[in-house]
Amino acid sequence: MIDLDTAHRALVFVSLVVSLCSAAYAFFATRRKDVDRRFDEGSKRMDRHDLRLQAVEQAIQTMPGKDDMHRLELHLSEMSGDMKAMSATMMAMAESQTRTERIVSRHEDHLRGTT
Repeated sequence: MIDLDTAHRALVFVSLVVSLCSAAYAFFATRRKDVDRRFDEGSKRMDRHDLRLQAVEQAIQTMPGKDDMHRLELHLSEMSGDMKAMSATMMAMAESQTRTERIVSRHEDHLRGTT
């Protein structure tokens, strides 16, 4: 038969084993939950990065390229040349207008007889 002392030792040993097993289970179960939570957060973060990357790619696709910028530079140079030619024409017209005003003024003075 089993004496009381042996039964007590067996019961202490069984309770120790059960408590160690429950502690190990709790450790791995909570660790798994933490890993799952971190995995979900990482997955959501990667989804946000993917959306941001798609937005950047779309923005870059709509931006002008080097050929577009070169064409724009050529058009601006052409417009600058046209503006210089218009400026020269305007100056010539202003001088012509000044001469015409002088002539008309002399005619008016002559007609008024205030020479």
